[in-house]
Amino acid sequence: MKVIKIVLEALTCSFRYPHFHVGNQPTYRMPPPATIYGHICGACGRWIDKSQISFSYNFYFSDIGRDYEHIYQFSPGSGKLLKKWGNIENIHGNLVPVWRDFIFSPKLDLYISSPDKLFELYECFRSPEYPVILGRSQDLASYRKVEVIELEIANSGYLENTLLPWNFRLRTKLGNSVIMPKFIDPYNRNDVVWAPYILLQNRLFLLAEKEYSLEEQTVNKIKIEERDLPLWVDPDTPEIGGKKRIVLWHTFLEEIYESGNQIRENTG
Repeated sequence: MKVIKIVLEALTCSFRYPHFHVGNQPTYRMPPPATIYGHICGACGRWIDKSQISFSYNFYFSDIGRDYEHIYQFSPGSGKLLKKWGNIENIHGNLVPVWRDFIFSPKLDLYISSPDKLFELYECFRSPEYPVILGRSQDLASYRKVEVIELEIANSGYLENTLLPWNFRLRTKLGNSVIMPKFIDPYNRNDVVWAPYILLQNRLFLLAEKEYSLEEQTVNKIKIEERDLPLWVDPDTPEIGGKKRIVLWHTFLEEIYESGNQIRENTG
């Protein structure tokens, strides 16, 4: 399976929780899918059909800190003439200090699958249309590597520092549950698709049935299920316990969560 692999690094980044506006602005520990979609479109310089792309990533960082940041909150002006400036006040801005969380030394291994547009997207990342950022516009980043690689099918592997689909929640105790923006309509930014995920910042082994033993069961081992197949791994990743890192795919399409914890994908 041919995919694009992008290795991105930055000094800092921040992925703000959308519903926090004043006082404190914490950050997600990993970029939301909507951020990944915006990043891809920024490299291409146009909106990409979300149905044509699948993605996977591994996200690493050295630490998280907090600092004061000044933001401006705007409201309609008084409409009166400001003698000091000689202009009518159409809009009024207040300087508001807030605490913001920052992620330091982030590194993103991003995988993109698009059978019909693979090499077109590859050229976009080799020569991005807009400045490379991760998160906010001031969080400049750089590509350390952009290449087309061949994933391999494996019987088992490991996951680490990645985003897990919600159906993993009943299969593992590792990771934190979180709701993230999955897709934001570029033509109506109030139209947001939200989805639950698991932020996995540990290492989790997916083992074939013949390797999985209840006697040796630990919190970081689960058995592969039919829905996990085919299991794709990156052959260039470090080998741990004789296993390579799994590339677990996500899409930007809306999912409908039904009873029995089953997920049905809406391709409309």
